[in-house]
Amino acid sequence: MVLALFRHGVRSPIVTFPTDPHANYPWVGGMESLQPKGLVQLYELGQSMRARYKFLIPDHVAKQKQKIYAVSSASQRCIDSAQSFLAGFLQTSTTGINGSVVPKQPVLLHIIPGDQDAILYQLNVTCPRASLIRTQLKEDPTSALGPFLREGAILQEYVSSLIGAPVTSLHNLALICDALEMYHTLGLPQPAWAAKVFPERTRELMVRYLQSYSATPELKRIRGGPLLAEFLDKMRRVRDSRMRFGRRIFLYSGHDLTQMSLFNSMDMREQTLARADCGSAVVFELHKSKLLVGDLEVRMIQYATAGSVPKQLEIPRCPGVCSLSEFERSVSHLVLSDLNEACLT
Repeated sequence: MVLALFRHGVRSPIVTFPTDPHANYPWVGGMESLQPKGLVQLYELGQSMRARYKFLIPDHVAKQKQKIYAVSSASQRCIDSAQSFLAGFLQTSTTGINGSVVPKQPVLLHIIPGDQDAILYQLNVTCPRASLIRTQLKEDPTSALGPFLREGAILQEYVSSLIGAPVTSLHNLALICDALEMYHTLGLPQPAWAAKVFPERTRELMVRYLQSYSATPELKRIRGGPLLAEFLDKMRRVRDSRMRFGRRIFLYSGHDLTQMSLFNSMDMREQTLARADCGSAVVFELHKSKLLVGDLEVRMIQYATAGSVPKQLEIPRCPGVCSLSEFERSVSHLVLSDLNEACLT
């Protein structure tokens, strides 16, 4: 069994700013959109995963529709990324992906409405409890976010002076830092002032900003718990022979925050990329093991980039051959089945 969570491919920036040399760039699809290079990244990731999991992929299209379950965040870049991934994974396009359009794939792609998405992108779901905790952390100079907030304020003021306009919040600062990262990935020249802060300070800011969404034990459960509950439900169904259609492949198209919240919640930051790269993936695998009777082994695999060699990760609190039963116990404090209830203040 395979549960694969991947980040969308490289996209255009979310914001522009004064002194932005690419403010009028003709982005394919406009701002916040998957770019042709991003389509290629996900196609290549699909090919890489096909090489590892081909034995699970049915040859017949009708069987593929039954055996493979794919779901995406409502963001168009995630939807397009999922279609491109499937083209590589199923080899429905043997010539590769070089344009800006991917044909519809035979496997149905389920899209979670933004205001109902508890697993792939929670930020459009109203969660008063999470908002309250983050507000309290920001107002407390002794909190875990204290050093990040102080450095963020310094960088915010500095970038404001460099771009000739006020950066009004850490959120806006993070979006400017993200734009610089996208320009770098796409091979576009940086603004003249960017050399003073990119890449070291901007990347550090982005990582700590994204980690702030899961900065406390309670936030870790809110941000990472629903996805773990989703994955565990699928694993149990396979172990107990209750899986509909005998499905064995589950694909999830999400964001950098999706992966980072999962890793941060599971205390795996030291093993993984500081920020999930475009086209990166984390995969949970279920294996039969001679060492386990009536149980299955859980493994975690990371594709750091679309074309990288997959690396096996160590699962915290579940060393060696990690059985599904032990894995359940290791994450039991995180699993969250009802986000709405947890979000009540």
